[in-house]
Amino acid sequence: MTTDTEPGTGRHDGPGSTLRGRHLHRWLHVSLPLLIAFSVAQLSKSSIGVIVADGPFSHQFGLDRHPGSVGWLTSLFLYAYGIALFAWGFVLKRLGPRTSMLIGTAIWVVALALPPFVNTLNELYGTRILLAIGEACFYPVAHTLTARWFPMHERARANASWLSGIFVGSALGSSLTTTMLSSAGWRVTFFVQAVVAALFAFCVVLVLLQDRPDQAHGVSEQEVQHIVEGRFESTTVVPKRGPESPFRNYRYWLTMLMYIGTNAPFYGLVTWVPLYLRDERHVDLGDIGLLLTVANVLSIVVMVLVGRASDRKVKRAGWAAWGFAIEGLGIAGTALFHNAGVDSFFIFLGLAGNAWCVVTNWSLLHSLMPTRQSEYSSSVFASLTNLVGAALPGLMGTLLTATGSYTAGFGVLFLSVVVSLCCCLVLRPQGY
Repeated sequence: MTTDTEPGTGRHDGPGSTLRGRHLHRWLHVSLPLLIAFSVAQLSKSSIGVIVADGPFSHQFGLDRHPGSVGWLTSLFLYAYGIALFAWGFVLKRLGPRTSMLIGTAIWVVALALPPFVNTLNELYGTRILLAIGEACFYPVAHTLTARWFPMHERARANASWLSGIFVGSALGSSLTTTMLSSAGWRVTFFVQAVVAALFAFCVVLVLLQDRPDQAHGVSEQEVQHIVEGRFESTTVVPKRGPESPFRNYRYWLTMLMYIGTNAPFYGLVTWVPLYLRDERHVDLGDIGLLLTVANVLSIVVMVLVGRASDRKVKRAGWAAWGFAIEGLGIAGTALFHNAGVDSFFIFLGLAGNAWCVVTNWSLLHSLMPTRQSEYSSSVFASLTNLVGAALPGLMGTLLTATGSYTAGFGVLFLSVVVSLCCCLVLRPQGY
């Protein structure tokens, strides 16, 4: 089926828009557990950038002798993550979001407990691949639940509520990891992460997460009606151009290409910035942790504010374009200036711009994704963008080894942002 429908005014003045108090169960059953679980996932995912800067860990696995291997810790994770996302789409369709999430978080716990028992770099790679398989459940679960539980004009805020876990986890990962490494060593650090995953991911999901609003205890009829009226199939606040199936709509693939300029720079920055600051700017490990913590707190604020602003008129592509411009400026400034203080400012700018892009890009996907197809369309989207983005940290390591400089790697990140900005400029005139 092909449609070509203009969006509505973007105003939401019906009775559903005034829901308050006891009618906000969708935030309790979806946003809160997803925020907590995603924060834990991101903590374990991003902390590897700090752990590899630890001398004993680096020496144990030969990373001090082969610095290019650092990038492959992230790249192999992302390759496994991307491949596993395809499988999770089918698991999710069969078992539902809650059961899928419980299986995934159980795998996280095991994967985080294993590194203290391995002795070679290949074995370490294996633990990261297992962690990737478990964590890959998250995006299709989160987007399926967001599509089921939130009307279209709340989706940027809903996405921001759990996507901010990227930066909550990264902030906690930077500060807690540096503290644990300094006081207890890298083995204890991994054990602590496993315990945190068991308590604050698995248990929270078990207690709070629910599959559907019409089946959840305590959700009123009024709230269910508010949700259903705002779904993709019913809403008029987004344009509906081209085939209804996202896989036959070029805008879906264009949005996917756009997201590479979000995904690749994020993993490139969190993997290499700690080593870049240590080796090129001679910043202490403790100061690196503080800098990244502040940058991530700023990113959380940006994500929440942009989510609220983006929901007012549901125009995602224009908002995303501004975010990519800020992100690109931050990456370029980090590469071009040779001062630790100036670099810190541009790192703040790059990560803040990235946060801006994450929430608008994923919300744009929801403007192209029918509710009944959310499991498959979100898993394919996340899978392919992660498979492409996976090459960036490894490529940056290869370029570092070949040139002895970080400049070429930052240049590749900047180029990915320029491509994404061009995608925004195609979609914005169409009303997205």
